[in-house]
Amino acid sequence: MYENFYGLRERPFTIVPNPGYLYMSEKHKLAFAHLKYGLGEGTGFVVLTGGIGTGKTTLIRYLLGRIEKAVDVALVFNTNVTGDELLRLIIREFEAGEPGSDKAANLAMLNEYLIERFSQGRHAIIIVDEAQNLSRDALEEVRLLSNLQGNSRPLLQVVLVGQPELRRKLADPTLTQLAQRITSTFHLSSLELDEAKAYICFRLAQAGGNPLLFTPEAMEAIHTFSAGVPRLINILCDAALVHGFADELPVIGPEVVQDVARQMSPMLHSNGTKTSADTEPSAGMEVTPDLDERLSALERRLTVMEERFAAWGTDAQLLTMELAALKERAKAAPVAAIKPAPAQTEALIPPETPIEEQPAPAEKKPEKSGGFLKWLWG
Repeated sequence: MYENFYGLRERPFTIVPNPGYLYMSEKHKLAFAHLKYGLGEGTGFVVLTGGIGTGKTTLIRYLLGRIEKAVDVALVFNTNVTGDELLRLIIREFEAGEPGSDKAANLAMLNEYLIERFSQGRHAIIIVDEAQNLSRDALEEVRLLSNLQGNSRPLLQVVLVGQPELRRKLADPTLTQLAQRITSTFHLSSLELDEAKAYICFRLAQAGGNPLLFTPEAMEAIHTFSAGVPRLINILCDAALVHGFADELPVIGPEVVQDVARQMSPMLHSNGTKTSADTEPSAGMEVTPDLDERLSALERRLTVMEERFAAWGTDAQLLTMELAALKERAKAAPVAAIKPAPAQTEALIPPETPIEEQPAPAEKKPEKSGGFLKWLWG
């Protein structure tokens, strides 16, 4: 919608996890280092936690894009399952076979698959996203899977990714055996103000746009209303760009962000973010048009754009026809040059210029082989 207006290749602020737009803040660099260390050790559990929308899934997808080809990965997203259901999900993700209802047979199937891959020099990893939703039964099943051993190291390594509730769940005394097997853990927190500003500029640049499209004051307002949560930053920035496009604003200022945050206040509160977006405007505060007016302005702009596109299409057709006509004239030009029609020759002479006053063409000297330059210079 607003991409062409702001010179962007694509929308830079979406809530879909995109490793190409991962801004590696100091926090994300540390989190990635812990993941690499834990997987490099090849033993124990690796745990990554963080609040909603802090970029955990994006970081995992970034990691998957850099995992060696000699690694088999089972990525599990559906975590509201029992232990037996989780085991069947893992077998299907590894494509180790079609699991049945017999748990012992399923374990044997997975074990045989892992031994075969281990003998081929491959490494198997299970990544469980939204792991805070796993029941104690499912977490215990994961712990038992880590008991599958090769000659020198486990056949299987597990990465648990989840919200802060996962840390509290792993602290339960009934899961002590699992907690003691964790070799690397990191908690991903929200972005600080400087990190949020760099994050916004980075994503704009990645989309081919002006990294300074938002004023410093606007970025400060975005950080305040989003509490530094990357997902909320994306939502606010995307909505601000839509508003800016509707109002034909070349730069996004803080008043646009305040208006967007005010309209999105219920959603921001539902994410546990403290915001002053719903406060009444003070005297002298400029209140931007309401949503209906903005939508009307946006529809008018879209109509104008459609008319321009239609006009461009008509111009393109006319240019194509003119180009075809020029090509036809170019093909016929040599014939006309050999035998010019008398009427055409007279038409080329301006009527006010007497024919006898036209200078006679200079007599062309005969060309001699190799003597063109001598004739040219006299």
